[in-house]
Amino acid sequence: MRSKCSHCTRLSVSRELETPGLKELLDEFYKKPESLAIRFGIKFETALETELKANLGDLDLAPESRELQATIDLMNKGIPVIYQGVLKGGSASMAFSGRPDFLLRGDYRFEFGESGLTAVQSSGDPSRYSAWDAKLSATPKPEYQNQVALYVDVLKELGLEAEGEHGLILGSRTIASFNADTLISQMLPVRNEYLTQCERVMVNSAASLAELSPLICEASRYCDICEYPLLCQDTREKTNHLQLVAGITSANIESLQGVGVRTVRELAGFEGLTEKLSEEQIFKLSRQARLQQHTYDTGEHVFEVLDKAPLVLLPEPNEGNIFFDLEGFTFFDEPGGLEYLWGWSDAQGKFDYVWADSRVEEAKAFEFFMLDALDRQSKFPGAKIYHYANYEQTALKKLAQRTGLFREEVAMLLETGVLVDLYKTVKSSLVISQESYSIKKLENYYSFERSSSVKEAMGSMEYYDQYLLALEQDQSEAEMLKRQVIAYNQDDCASTLALYKWLVTLS
Repeated sequence: MRSKCSHCTRLSVSRELETPGLKELLDEFYKKPESLAIRFGIKFETALETELKANLGDLDLAPESRELQATIDLMNKGIPVIYQGVLKGGSASMAFSGRPDFLLRGDYRFEFGESGLTAVQSSGDPSRYSAWDAKLSATPKPEYQNQVALYVDVLKELGLEAEGEHGLILGSRTIASFNADTLISQMLPVRNEYLTQCERVMVNSAASLAELSPLICEASRYCDICEYPLLCQDTREKTNHLQLVAGITSANIESLQGVGVRTVRELAGFEGLTEKLSEEQIFKLSRQARLQQHTYDTGEHVFEVLDKAPLVLLPEPNEGNIFFDLEGFTFFDEPGGLEYLWGWSDAQGKFDYVWADSRVEEAKAFEFFMLDALDRQSKFPGAKIYHYANYEQTALKKLAQRTGLFREEVAMLLETGVLVDLYKTVKSSLVISQESYSIKKLENYYSFERSSSVKEAMGSMEYYDQYLLALEQDQSEAEMLKRQVIAYNQDDCASTLALYKWLVTLS
């Protein structure tokens, strides 16, 4: 996955080529890739291995060492399932080395039963093996398929590729299988592109750190699995890089750099044209850069009213208004995640919440919230449900579909404009001098002070994960973690109320 980032490729290859000073720099900024997604991916893989061991016993083994021969020895013994084997080689100009989660003997197939994942004997060649990877994802993404294809390519070169299908064991507890030739044919162009990048770096090897500049990633969607996101952020800040500009895209940056605009400061004063950006696009990006540069220079948080119309259209204050924030846990044991904390403040700032740790409790929380919302519509005509960004609306629609409850009522709330997304109001009416338009950044403008120690939405999921673990071991610790997440949610609700009040003053 990281191979799609040319920055990661350049750094990795240059590190192996021992570019002077690079290893020391990377060591300084090294950050072990660690996230809930990674942890739960490992947890899922471990659960599958545990199920296989329980179902197959000594028919499921791992090699004794990380040498290719140790894995081949298990193949020669005819072990039906080899866990975390080692494969090296392949058809490329560079040898590939990898560890498929499972190698399955050719006369076996995977299936899910009452006792979880197992392998059952079927037709096929017992001297050959298919490659399988476990992925927590509900879908077999192309990059996952390419990973399996690399394993299949090695098996093919070793003369050990099974004739049956290879594939992925997904977090939805389904099996996605693919023909070997199909996997390899779609992998080859991607691998060739990566190898070309590597060869380019080797041929034009850098003699110094200066020749490697800029040490910054242009594909930030890979930063959560990278080892060096801190290096990129440090470089952005030190070089006043265009990536700091809120809402800018890589295509925008490329177009601006083509006419010599390389920093936020330069963009702030830019009045020219580029080949691919319209005058309106340049004007908007330049204005955003100007405000941000002002904050960088002075520390003062400033904003401009872009369009008063969305502010004027904000509904009048209503006694029945609520300010709603929903916390979800993506890595719940069942597909679709869990909406575990429903919090809302009323127009006077009084906070209410409902907590859920299971599908049954989630449905009850959904029902409680909807009955309260509908009651408010009856008692306070024109009352609104304010939230920030689209998560809450999406979750309500998902839950109505999943539970079969309140489908018409949710549709009515959405269609009649009862749910009001203040993010849309902000984006259509204001320009702020921040690198993002998250509600945390907006709090600089209405002087809201948070009381919770949890600072970000992903942080609340981390706390909820710790809470689930503590439930089994330490009830007092679990209760403390629960209270911290509730405090975070209460802060979000109070901040949404404060944001609404501030936006009304601007109309």
